[in-house]
Amino acid sequence: MHDAIVVGLGPAGSAAAYTLASRGLDVIAFDKETFPRYKSCGGCISTKIERILDFDISRVYEDTVYGATFTYKSGRTTDIMSDRPVGHNVMRDRFDALLVSKAGEAGSKIVEGCRITELRDEGSHVVAKCGTGQTYRARFLVGADGSSGLVGREVFGLNPRECAVSVTAEIPYRKEELNVSGRLFIDFGSIPFGYGWIFPKKNFLSVGMAGDAAKVGGRVKDYFNAFVSSHEVLKGLKIKEKIGWTVPIFYNGAAPSVKGRVILAGDTGHLVDPFIGEGIYYAIRTGEAAANTVAECVDMGKSDLGAYQEWLSKEIYPEFRAAEKLSDLVYNHPRLWYSILEKDPLVMHKFYDVIRGEDNCDSFYNSIYQSVTSRPWKILRRWVESKFLAS
Repeated sequence: MHDAIVVGLGPAGSAAAYTLASRGLDVIAFDKETFPRYKSCGGCISTKIERILDFDISRVYEDTVYGATFTYKSGRTTDIMSDRPVGHNVMRDRFDALLVSKAGEAGSKIVEGCRITELRDEGSHVVAKCGTGQTYRARFLVGADGSSGLVGREVFGLNPRECAVSVTAEIPYRKEELNVSGRLFIDFGSIPFGYGWIFPKKNFLSVGMAGDAAKVGGRVKDYFNAFVSSHEVLKGLKIKEKIGWTVPIFYNGAAPSVKGRVILAGDTGHLVDPFIGEGIYYAIRTGEAAANTVAECVDMGKSDLGAYQEWLSKEIYPEFRAAEKLSDLVYNHPRLWYSILEKDPLVMHKFYDVIRGEDNCDSFYNSIYQSVTSRPWKILRRWVESKFLAS
């Protein structure tokens, strides 16, 4: 009988396993893959991650980001750079492997190449069965096996259609031929209810595009192809392989992230920012919080994990709800949003503070309202007033 089972060893599961083991619990953690493994992702982590980890991750940084070059439908270039870092670009194979190794060093038993295929909550403990036939028991289980994994989909009944769909590619390039370090490239207007991106790494450009699944209508590859053929940075570069995946963004009405002795963290619980799709920071933060709740229950001999749901409601959901309102404004009216950025770059500097964790999304949302309604842009004022008053 283990204290805890962790299913999935992405950032959420690794953070949970690391935290549980660091608190002295007997934890066993599974992943269907063997690390390092490729993970389809933009791979930009916000600087606020450094404040919630107690170990150094700088050795896997590929580039440090100080701002972005924005475009509207691959044109109308606007550079908005800061004098302080906003984030760091990483390759997910190296980054995730580092987190897994830290979980192992802390004392977690790591089992790679093993998919959990069955899960039962017996009331007094949880039983998990691996695809190879072995059965494991634990007092609690942390589900972190992703949006398409067993735990969130089958145990909690989360809706896999509540997501953004995305296509990504890793494009080789030579830094001496293309000077793009220190910035991201973000494009609005090229896909319904979403954006395109180029994130420079040491040897690759991570290129992607994501949009709301219901609005994209199965055409995400078409939008992606149009983006890479028209953006100035990508002209002449060869794309050998494109990979599609879903981004399980937060949505109102989702099931709670606690059920009996099972608790969800990261993408598995749709704990992804619905505006910019930031998932890694929230995966680590919720993984740590879920683990701390489990550890406290073990220490006190309790079975009620409800403190985690209360924490989510207080610390995470308000930010996500503000981000949801912001995404409705921006992605339904990308041309008008882009006009705001062109006329007032300070707006994006304020959002950089949100990304750094120095301000919150709700405050940023309200500041846009106050800023725009004070300007003599009649169309913008009518647009914003109708959206804000409706919300």
